[in-house]
Amino acid sequence: MDETAPTDTDSTAADAGDGSADSGSWKSRIRRPGPPIILLLVATLIAASGLVAWWQTAGDDQLVRAEQRDTVLLQARQGVEIMNTLDYRDVAGGIAQWQDVTTGTLRDQLTAVDEAEQQLLADQQKISTGDVVDAAVVELEDDRASVIASVEITVADADPEVEATVKRNRFAADLIMADGRWLIEDLRQVAVSLG
Repeated sequence: MDETAPTDTDSTAADAGDGSADSGSWKSRIRRPGPPIILLLVATLIAASGLVAWWQTAGDDQLVRAEQRDTVLLQARQGVEIMNTLDYRDVAGGIAQWQDVTTGTLRDQLTAVDEAEQQLLADQQKISTGDVVDAAVVELEDDRASVIASVEITVADADPEVEATVKRNRFAADLIMADGRWLIEDLRQVAVSLG
């Protein structure tokens, strides 16, 4: 018998494997993907899931309605604040700002304020500043909306020794879409119920 020929026991031991890194073992023949391939797969999955989410919401009417409600609320808050703000040192400028955020009959009334009325406002020597502390859209259609707002109005006197006063009021505003903006068509004070 040739001494170089493998015996049956030698081939059985080699086939069974002893866990060593044998170039012929099945473990060494399996290639694991490297980190770049895994990262590429993860990035592809994330991009695909984001694309699906965007596609599902792109035409969603509720999303469009929510965006419209947010726009109404933002522009209504700004308008109500402007309508409660006036500086006696620039009454004409204040009224021009009022006109800019209003429409319809309300704007017509503000346009009709004459110089004598402006002088009466200036003679009071007051600076009022409106601050909407809370607001909500209560009705919303395609081109009409109603908003309710809680407003703090700080009234300061020209005399620095006179302490400023703060009034809290609640307003209801009706708005319409005009020239791509929500403008106040009607603004009225609402009584606060204590009961």
